[in-house]
Parts: sequence; C-alpha cells; structure tokens
Amino acid sequence: MRYEISSVSEVPDRQALHDLLIEYYRVVLRKLELVGGPANIDPEGPVEGFWTNLHKVLPPTGRLMLVHDGDGRLVGCGTLQQARPDAGEMKRLFVRPEAKGHALGQALVDARIEAAREMGWQTLLVNAVRGNEDMLRIYRKLGFRLIPRYPECSDPIELSDYFDYMQVDLN
Repeated sequence: MRYEISSVSEVPDRQALHDLLIEYYRVVLRKLELVGGPANIDPEGPVEGFWTNLHKVLPPTGRLMLVHDGDGRLVGCGTLQQARPDAGEMKRLFVRPEAKGHALGQALVDARIEAAREMGWQTLLVNAVRGNEDMLRIYRKLGFRLIPRYPECSDPIELSDYFDYMQVDLN
C-alpha cells in the first residue's frame, strides 16, 4: 500500500478528521486510564477542543499533517503548534492500526521536525502518556530528552502526573 503525508492549510474532509481524532482520543484516553488517570472521559470533549483551536495547528503558526492511503482514506495525523516564539509543541500523533508497520509514525515526526526548522524554531516539545513506549522510543531515537512539565503544555495541568515530557533542540 502507498501512503502520502501532506501538510494542509485547511481541513479537506472535516468528518474524516473528526472520526480519526475520535479514534486517537479513545486510544490515548484508554492509555491514560491504564496509568491511573481519570476514567470514562468522553473523546468528544477533546475533539471539540481541537476544532475550537484548529487555527493553532494551521499555518502560519502551526502545521496539520495528514496521512492518506492509496485509496485516499485518512489513516493518520500529527499536529504542530507554536508554544512560544522559539519553540513548538508536537501533538496528536496517530496512525490507524491497519496502516501500522510502514514507519508512518516516524515519518510524521520527521515531517513536523522539518516544518519546525522551516519556521525557525529552536526547540520542540512533546508529551506522551507514561508507559507509551511506542511513542517514547521514536522520540528518544531522535534525541528528545525527558524534562519537567513545560509551562506551555496545552494539556490540563491536573493530568501532569500521567505524562512524560520531552524536548529536543533543533540546532
């Protein structure tokens, strides 16, 4: 199967992205629950928050990366948003199960790192649910290091105990 990653300036299919984000948040919220976080959070809430703040992940201050398969089906995404003038935050890395095994997660991280460099940022920040070894392995391999929670983190502070926070310098 062939896959294409694109950086978009507007959402080409709102319903397809909405459905993908519901899947993403179901996975993340389940992982959060497994490490002791709050249970039974409805994924519609975080997805609504995404739509409210869509402008933050679109140019010029952010990037929305979408992955489509050879049939044009949306199978993955990743976002990048400005955290401060010299730094960005990577969020919402997700690849549907049927598209796993093609290094798409790595490709989405690489594409967002390149976009951050093009925007002139010096630092990239990211967080992942504790114990999410798939994500942490990708980030460690790229030189990200563990740090305390960064003040610009867009996730609720009351969830801090359930996340690992990382950064990489882009210079």
